[in-house]
Amino acid sequence: MPKRTKINGPASQKEIKGALKTHTQPHQQIRLLAIRMATVGQWTRAQIGQAVGKGRATIGRWLKSYQHGGIETLLDRKYAGKQPTLRSDDIDALKEVLREGRFKTAKEIAHWLKTQRGIELKLSGVYYWLSKLTGRHKVPRKVHHQQDPQQKQDFKDNITAKLCELDIKKRQTVYIWLEDEHRYGLISNIRRCWTLRGHRVTVPYQTKYQWGYVYGATELTSGKAEFLFVPTVSLFTSQLFVEQLVAVNRRAIHIVIWDRAGFHPLPESDQLPQQVRLLPLPPYCPELNPMETMWDIVKRHVANTVFSTLDAIESEIEQVLTPFWKSAQRVRTFLGDNWLTRGVAIFLEQINSKNRLVFN
Repeated sequence: MPKRTKINGPASQKEIKGALKTHTQPHQQIRLLAIRMATVGQWTRAQIGQAVGKGRATIGRWLKSYQHGGIETLLDRKYAGKQPTLRSDDIDALKEVLREGRFKTAKEIAHWLKTQRGIELKLSGVYYWLSKLTGRHKVPRKVHHQQDPQQKQDFKDNITAKLCELDIKKRQTVYIWLEDEHRYGLISNIRRCWTLRGHRVTVPYQTKYQWGYVYGATELTSGKAEFLFVPTVSLFTSQLFVEQLVAVNRRAIHIVIWDRAGFHPLPESDQLPQQVRLLPLPPYCPELNPMETMWDIVKRHVANTVFSTLDAIESEIEQVLTPFWKSAQRVRTFLGDNWLTRGVAIFLEQINSKNRLVFN
């Protein structure tokens, strides 16, 4: 039968009790509690360890430290914890390259630290710092290599001025449409899904080359939404959809913000209704158009499913788009509060004010 542990000194029960009140760190409290239990003499080392969540050998080391040097030696932690291996400038440099998305693996980060910063870290150390810096292994969003970041930022910063340049009379009713198209088809779309750890989930897939297109537009002032399913995209179908937008209110001026696709009419086209003004986005900047997010919602809804006909997939797409078509509040929530909606709000204030602001 294990022998009960009983120690006497070097500190008295009163001193141990006082130390419990003055030393409040968790590791200090646990050690002092273990010593106090040992002075009572009612428990074995294993029982004391079980009470404080430590092993029998650890309790033995604590008792030895206490008997050799008292409470001060007992509470002296020889291990100060993991020491940082990266200086503040190393951390800043690592954050910068992580923002650039330069590394695909932790091994690449370890190599960069060794060659560029003179720091050797094991992979476990790299993962430690990735966790500490809230690093995430993400799939990057594609950006066209010909995109001009300065041109993109200029469009965002000067959206109000660009709208004012469209020569719209004061007090004129204005509709501002965000337009984009989405191609759907019978080739299966695979997306991530939840499953259990250790289980490899499978989904059906087919390669069937049939597709169609849906034009979509949301309006920034009224919250309206319009959609049109077509078999293909062309100048004719684009003009047809623009006429559908104009039909919402034929007395209003309709500004259409869209990309520079070859099947979109140019701003100077004489084939468009006279109520229409076109504002093309900068080249290769689809992320500036919130409609891209709507198509992502559509793709997520129809993902991991095999459709036998275009009618079947169109029916599913309609389930996603119909709530936007019916609810202006849903459209406003979808568009949110951002550089575009704020810029449009300022533009509308200028249109409706007596003294319109002139942008140089």
